[in-house]
Amino acid sequence: MTGLDTNVLLGWLLEGQSGKLPGKSPYRISFIVLAELVWTLRRTFKCQRAEIAQIISEILEVQYFYYLDREIVEKSLLEFADGPADFTDYMLLFDNQADGCFTTYTFDKKAGKHDGFTLLTGK
Repeated sequence: MTGLDTNVLLGWLLEGQSGKLPGKSPYRISFIVLAELVWTLRRTFKCQRAEIAQIISEILEVQYFYYLDREIVEKSLLEFADGPADFTDYMLLFDNQADGCFTTYTFDKKAGKHDGFTLLTGK
């Protein structure tokens, strides 16, 4: 298995997914890489939420990509597509839940709208 950095995955996306990736497949894409990718697509390329959701969906369909916990990525993507919080907030939430956390405390008002988060006030 070969790990991919965000800039390699982004380069592959910008080449229309036709570029050859280095090393041997499968290629591991970490939560950190997905978080950085979403941030880059929003900030640098000014992609909208629906565009980002479509890109992540397409990446999930690539057979030679591996994720530590694909279910967390898929659940996060579903929530991100329609929810108010950022993709990384949902990944954090579902990763915490998978590890047995009953809630995730946050000061983020958008994330706090989801039942899995507990919104803290008075910051």
